[in-house]
Amino acid sequence: MFVVTMTQRSAEPSEQYVASFHQDLEERLGVALPGSWATDATWYRQVFSDSQHVVETALCAMRSGTWNVGIGIGKATEHDDHTVDGSGVKAADFAVSLAAKQGQLVPLRVEAAKPPRGVEQTQLGKHAQSVLQLLGHIVTRRSAAEWAVIDRLKPGIRGQQRRVAAELGMTVQAVSQAMKRSLYNTEHEVRAAVSLLLDQADAAVDIQTNSGL
Repeated sequence: MFVVTMTQRSAEPSEQYVASFHQDLEERLGVALPGSWATDATWYRQVFSDSQHVVETALCAMRSGTWNVGIGIGKATEHDDHTVDGSGVKAADFAVSLAAKQGQLVPLRVEAAKPPRGVEQTQLGKHAQSVLQLLGHIVTRRSAAEWAVIDRLKPGIRGQQRRVAAELGMTVQAVSQAMKRSLYNTEHEVRAAVSLLLDQADAAVDIQTNSGL
């Protein structure tokens, strides 16, 4: 299980930013999500079983540039009073507290539920963190013109450049160049690697938990 906890980087955090991000995330994921599970109304928290949704959430937050992101790997139990607890929540809260201290670096951290001495599954989470931070670096440096192209593309579908060029009044060559500059194809190839690392870390945490270590 994955828990994503996010805090705002603004000196004056707002509940409106939470609502806006939640709506944008639902549109990007194409699924209905419960509202934020965070007890602080200016924080944002979601629980996911799908690692691809975790990656999309993190990169969406990195694009906005207004969030610290903590990803926790571990148990999460949702209650009827719309609270959530468990080792994954604690890990996510610890991760976001570290992310908030990173200054100008990509403010994202990944923490697995703490293992006993000698269990090294947390290294998988650290590898996922490193790659996600690299993707975050790429995402935050894209221009508005590049995003205009990227937002009209669907990963894995060939021959989209002509349609996008017509929609934006650009040449096909200009669309292709925007894709190359933004590392669009590389991003989506690397996303699969991050998702795999997160899944492996999650499986390692489950094995540790179920074995009673």
